[in-house]
Amino acid sequence: MLKNSPFSLIMPQKWIYIAIGAVILVAVLAVVFTSSKPQPPPATAQQPPPSTQTSATSTVTSTQAQTAAQTSACSGGVVGFVAPALIRVVKDAATKAGLGVDGIQSVGSVEGIRRIQGGAKPDVYASVDIELRPDAERTGAREVFSLGRFKLALVCRRAVELGDIPRVKLSLADPNKAPIGYRELAASWMLQQKYGVDLTGRYAALGVRYVYNGTLYIYVPSSLPNTDLTDVAPNLDATWSRLETGAVDCVYAYVPFFINKYVELKPLGKSTEYWELYEGRKGGASYNVYVFKPPYDFLNDPPISVVLVLLDPSGRPAKTLKVGRFEAFVASYTERGDCVVNALKTMNLADYGFVRTTSS
Repeated sequence: MLKNSPFSLIMPQKWIYIAIGAVILVAVLAVVFTSSKPQPPPATAQQPPPSTQTSATSTVTSTQAQTAAQTSACSGGVVGFVAPALIRVVKDAATKAGLGVDGIQSVGSVEGIRRIQGGAKPDVYASVDIELRPDAERTGAREVFSLGRFKLALVCRRAVELGDIPRVKLSLADPNKAPIGYRELAASWMLQQKYGVDLTGRYAALGVRYVYNGTLYIYVPSSLPNTDLTDVAPNLDATWSRLETGAVDCVYAYVPFFINKYVELKPLGKSTEYWELYEGRKGGASYNVYVFKPPYDFLNDPPISVVLVLLDPSGRPAKTLKVGRFEAFVASYTERGDCVVNALKTMNLADYGFVRTTSS
């Protein structure tokens, strides 16, 4: 009976639809559960340990930054208060550092430190007197570098003996401004004590006083006049100009100063107890150069204590300085000054007349 009933066709179709719906429902549920299930992170390439990657990157970055900073600092022109004997070596160092040199001024060491104390700070200050180093440090120097030691000499337009010096016309670099001046005063006193030649009379005529009580005190007035035998100049450059023009017969100078002025020194093989004779040549000019021997050369500290007393206009002590060995130094006050000092450290300073010792 059921065979021919309408249900014989409807029922099978109904179950087919139910089955299809169930399959679709299962599929939908499967998709939902699958998408909500946490997924593992995608595989990535293995990274190097942070220590190696970071350090390498930071090193490169740091080096690049330092180079950029140095390049930035070591550009433009440098301003310098530089002793006349040190002009050439400082200009060569500045040029090597990539700096312009038009702002480098020839200034006596004492005068230079006075300018700095007055607030006029340069990029670099160069002095021929190591005794001024504490002054440079007190005025805020970033770095101080010793160039080395050197010797005192007498330069004349004609041949002289020690006994001739009291009668020749000299140009004196003002001891109030230039260390060469007060070394000249000290050397003259020591030579006079040893050899009995009146070498200090010309300075007494300027108002200079010597007092010895186990320590040699040299009192220098704030203003020195010119006399028939002594012409007072502000610094070594000025005394040298007077020698070149024939205005004076002799001047005291340093060995590095000759090199600074492109004077070629040729030893003549002649010497005494107190100096060695050289011929100095520059262009067509010829000079007699007498390089002192110890202790008059001031390559080392003198055998006696020597104190310079600079007086103010009223005659009262304004500044005292120990007069020791000749040792030059350069002080930097800015990054540009640092560039000059760093260049000096790479140069052969013996070519400029400096002697390096274990303590300099």
